[in-house]
Amino acid sequence: MVDTLLHQARIPAGPWAPDADGEPVWVAVDGGRITAIGRPGEPAPAADQVLDLDGSILLPGFVDSHTHLGWSAEDRWTVNWSDTTGHDEALDSLRTVASRITPGDWVTGGDWLPTALPDGELPTLDELDRVTGNRPMFLRSLDHSTALLNSLALERSRITSDTADPAGGRIERYDDGRPTGVLRGTAVWSRLAAGVVPPPNQARKLAELRDLLADLSRRGITEVHDIATYPVEHRRTPIHLERSFTDVRLIERLATGLPVRYSFRPSIWRVDDFTVVEPISPLIEFAGFKMSLDNGWYSQPGGSRIDSFRYPGADEAGRLGKRADALGAALSIHAMGDLGVAEAVDILAGMPPRAGTSLPPHRVIHARRIRPQDLARLAELGVAVEVQPWEIVAQGPVLTARGDEEFGRGISPYRSLLDAGAVVTFGSDRRLGLRVDQRDTDPLVAIQLAVTRTGADGRTFQPEQRISLTEAASCATTAGAEAAGAGSRRGRIMPGYDADLVALGNDPWSLPPDQIATARPILTMTAGQIVFDQVGAR
Repeated sequence: MVDTLLHQARIPAGPWAPDADGEPVWVAVDGGRITAIGRPGEPAPAADQVLDLDGSILLPGFVDSHTHLGWSAEDRWTVNWSDTTGHDEALDSLRTVASRITPGDWVTGGDWLPTALPDGELPTLDELDRVTGNRPMFLRSLDHSTALLNSLALERSRITSDTADPAGGRIERYDDGRPTGVLRGTAVWSRLAAGVVPPPNQARKLAELRDLLADLSRRGITEVHDIATYPVEHRRTPIHLERSFTDVRLIERLATGLPVRYSFRPSIWRVDDFTVVEPISPLIEFAGFKMSLDNGWYSQPGGSRIDSFRYPGADEAGRLGKRADALGAALSIHAMGDLGVAEAVDILAGMPPRAGTSLPPHRVIHARRIRPQDLARLAELGVAVEVQPWEIVAQGPVLTARGDEEFGRGISPYRSLLDAGAVVTFGSDRRLGLRVDQRDTDPLVAIQLAVTRTGADGRTFQPEQRISLTEAASCATTAGAEAAGAGSRRGRIMPGYDADLVALGNDPWSLPPDQIATARPILTMTAGQIVFDQVGAR
């Protein structure tokens, strides 16, 4: 008897299953691992639950190798109208965000430009009430001159027809004296100062994270590598050095029902706070340290060195990196420009070699441009290159405009990296300020972008750097496990490997390349547990 039996799964050939042929098989899962795979005519073990995948494609679970979950969770619950220019767009965005928020919790954010989203385009009080439901709402314009409240927020704020305008402020009213939900001037701040809108607390942060984790499962993601920290009780967290971190203690509080494997990477400045790197729980583990090197140090004409203010210089970076290495921890270096990548490679080359060892590889993060001479160096050192495919179309044209044709060829060079033998792994860089649909965080969108290098506007960027669908799928799955140092136990669909799996409703190999992202997950399994199910276990 096994825990779960997946019937009629089709596993395409790839690094995750070199001997697969895409024909239907059954997959037995027990104790969190794949225990057997067989053909329909071969006897299958009895199981507590059986799912018929009806010929669906089965892949290893997607790995998001670069996240900022704390930021991203907050972002999903925050209305962002900074690029909004019309009434319908504003209302749709508000509806989407409000639908994620637990009833009773506040809807906050705003940040619209009054010049781009003028008063005549703002939703009415009735519209606000309709889309927010029983969630109080307080939104502010970017210049904080205007606030929008729904009826529940007006009630909580005790703003009625009889409420007087504060000095220097105004409560907008209908002809009959009822407040419209629009506050001006000091009225925006007077209500905030009274503490009507509660500051974010741990309960809200946990609710935001639960919502985000459910979204990860819907997207087929079974593992995330987060930029996060484990605070030290006796002193303040060094915010100036650890920007954009997730508090791992919050993840620990969710550990019992955690639907993903969670790896965290604190700042390299915390290296002396760590003496062991053992897993905190079966699904939560330390994944090394992150160091920020540059904010865009490129070799194009007129380019200049732009270091991150957190970068200590190459000599100190090497010392800190060797301290991490002595713990067995990997070092991930944030390097955007090609000269930043070159210096990152120099630093890593000065550390004990890891290629061919059981230790997790060091990483270079972002690598928006790589010089040709550094491609082979990355591969020889066994360094994993952690990239974000949405940057192909979002940053590629911008960077190309800075240099000549040769400079452009080195931007997001996935084809060249793979040909050199480097490990390339996809990450979303989940953060603040994402589009409301969070399309850029979707692994299937990332795969499609890597295959087509074509954006939503139809423009294709550096088509010679396209990679195949199988290669892109591996970058989103198997390579992520390898980057975590877990390639011997995860990222493959073979007996003995962890049962981190995703089934897709459509076969992306049978779809046109520009439709790959429509192959939506119908089942997600992490460590043998079903965390998203549109199939129906029986």
